[in-house]
Amino acid sequence: MRIPKLPHTYFWPAVILLHLLGLVQAWHTGSIYLVDSIDYLSQAENIGEHGSLYAAPWNMPIKPDYYSFRPPVYGLLIYLLKLIFASDYWILLVQSFISISTLWGVRKLISEWGYDLEKLNSFLLAILIVYPSQIIHCNFVMSDILFQALLFWSFFFTVKLWQKPSYHAAGRASLLFALAMLTKPVAFLLGISVAFILVFVFLKQKKAHYLLPFLLLPFVYHSYAQYNKQQTGYYHYSSVTPIFVLKYMAKYTNGQLFGEAYADSVQDNIMAKANAAKSYEERFTLMNSEGKRIIMEHPLFFAWFNVKGWIALMVDPGRFEWVHFLNMEEGTYPGLYHSIHTQGLWKGIWFFMLHAPLHLLFLLAFCLCMNVWISVLFLRYLFQAHQSAIIRICIFLFVGYIMASTGVLGLSRYRIAIAPFLWVAALLVLIPQTKNVTTDK
Repeated sequence: MRIPKLPHTYFWPAVILLHLLGLVQAWHTGSIYLVDSIDYLSQAENIGEHGSLYAAPWNMPIKPDYYSFRPPVYGLLIYLLKLIFASDYWILLVQSFISISTLWGVRKLISEWGYDLEKLNSFLLAILIVYPSQIIHCNFVMSDILFQALLFWSFFFTVKLWQKPSYHAAGRASLLFALAMLTKPVAFLLGISVAFILVFVFLKQKKAHYLLPFLLLPFVYHSYAQYNKQQTGYYHYSSVTPIFVLKYMAKYTNGQLFGEAYADSVQDNIMAKANAAKSYEERFTLMNSEGKRIIMEHPLFFAWFNVKGWIALMVDPGRFEWVHFLNMEEGTYPGLYHSIHTQGLWKGIWFFMLHAPLHLLFLLAFCLCMNVWISVLFLRYLFQAHQSAIIRICIFLFVGYIMASTGVLGLSRYRIAIAPFLWVAALLVLIPQTKNVTTDK
């Protein structure tokens, strides 16, 4: 196949234009907030006015989980940006620059491995066009684009560290992992997992001392958990853990097995007990243990439920984000995600197709096809023996960690975190290598 070439003089203007068009659309509709946005904006305000990481409105009834619900980095970024300009659209503009920096990193990494830069430009721009979620999420007041960049640059320096061990690469990788775990709690074990794998590799080479900077990660974990203990009286990293276990994993397990009404009644009963708890430790432990109990009653179904979540993560066309980005009326029909998790996969999809607007279905069908294409290229890449083993292991580790951590949810929004790794894999399959650059050292 003849691959077109795109000089960088056209590539970067096109990339900037796509991001600007997204920003203009957001400005036009004003639809830049999702449900979680109020948490981040509240946290930013509370940092400035009260010196607190509490992630809910200060003058409303206290939500005890929200003292440790949102780690501080994104809220702190919003606070600092608003010291310059108060507009939330300024946050979106900065997020567009962060997105462009990630694209620059993807391009830089692959070009260093000896691939044709102008052909790389063509396919990277094409991927950006057929994966509109990247532009869409730049224009929500959400932490996803920042988290994506932190994960990608963590990967960037992890690869550098593995290929040529140095304190410089280890220091940058560990710092970025620390920032990632303080942006989204889902990442709190990722850097430690990477270090655990590398220590076995480096012990054989007598280079384990290069991993000393990774001691920053348990220190960050302990410091943040200790801070949460001061706020709540209980040593823990994030209140997301029991909420995720009970309100998502356990609830949707019950929902698919016994119906939505039963799942709601069980959760309501547990939450009534949790709300009556005398301490936050009791509340946290009760929610976590009850959620796990429900899951362990149906282990095989829950395992299959996770597999479906992983598949959904890779191919979800992003109905929720499209509806909000285009400021569309959702009508009286439930969303695709809700329909699938309460009615089952095929019944849920069929119900949604019968009730959703036709133009939305066309958009979603296009995105679904493109996501399937990228996923196929990703799987093909993992099994290509001539590709660098180090890079394949790193990509699989980062993607696999996020997939396993998000489990049953399978939302398009969570694929934003791993999108650059899927792009790298797809590009390495599509573009021929013009220089024989050794990447396994």
